[in-house]
Amino acid sequence: MIAQEAMESTTGKRERSGAHARNKPLALFTESIMCLLTSQDSRSAFNELVSLMGQTFPLASPAICTNTKGAARCVYSVLDGENGGSRDARRILGTDGFSYTKVLVGGQSSYSPDRVDLPLVSGPSGQVVLSINPGNHEGIFHEWAKYLTPAVAKLLDNEILITMAFRDALTGLLNYRAFSDMLGAEWERARRYKTTFSLMMIDIDHFKRVNDGHGHQAGDMVLSSIADRLQGRVRKSDLVFRYGGEEFMILLPQTGIYKADLLAERIRAVIEKMRFPNGLSVTISVGISQYRDGLSADDLVKHVDRGLYLAKGRGRNRVEIYKDI
Repeated sequence: MIAQEAMESTTGKRERSGAHARNKPLALFTESIMCLLTSQDSRSAFNELVSLMGQTFPLASPAICTNTKGAARCVYSVLDGENGGSRDARRILGTDGFSYTKVLVGGQSSYSPDRVDLPLVSGPSGQVVLSINPGNHEGIFHEWAKYLTPAVAKLLDNEILITMAFRDALTGLLNYRAFSDMLGAEWERARRYKTTFSLMMIDIDHFKRVNDGHGHQAGDMVLSSIADRLQGRVRKSDLVFRYGGEEFMILLPQTGIYKADLLAERIRAVIEKMRFPNGLSVTISVGISQYRDGLSADDLVKHVDRGLYLAKGRGRNRVEIYKDI
């Protein structure tokens, strides 16, 4: 009797243990999909996903490499960049031009030269690849990838739609809609924390002559080239927008009016020296304003517009500061 009960007890434990082993991967798959569906953006989603994988299977040393439409190449890895991580990323992305995020999971992760690549997305949206060390965990990761693929694709599709809504199709810059939202957020931050920021409004002088004399294709080339040059002249924290037509706006967080003026002069000089096909060249006029307590976001836009109006009225190809004192 006792022996029979013991055998039944042992059998029950085995069945429960087997069920637990089967349910554990399913729970992980569900948790990872929820992570993808509830994250605000792909950056935080992939960071959390690699963290979950690395904590559950530390010997796998997981990494996710992304090369997606309209976004910079990114790497999220538990490996140190100097300890195999960058080599792994270059193997997949084929370039050094990527941002590298070290995902902290505790302990030291090791790199195997025989890495296993599991494509999560490969198509019009771009490329997302999960890279792991070989081992007994491979079967679970292959199954995991099947669960993740549709969730990752949906995340990227949603992000592309958002990007399209907030990006100018010609220049790739943030658009007027994005400017309104981001100006409001920066204004609120400055008001709350007693900081400041500056606005810079840029207009291409006599741009109609470019379109009329050289064609709209040449005009588009000028706009795109200037957009690239503006992006290359500002800090990572600064935001460049195509405000409309031939006008650009630059939002400069934590920047006073005189630093903004120095930057504007450098930008003006750079644009003046640019040369386009058929001997085409252009100049810009720039207006600047600075946030101070008591000014609304609309006030700042009016002020920077008046600064630009002053620059135009005083001969163009110049920078003017507007201060409402």
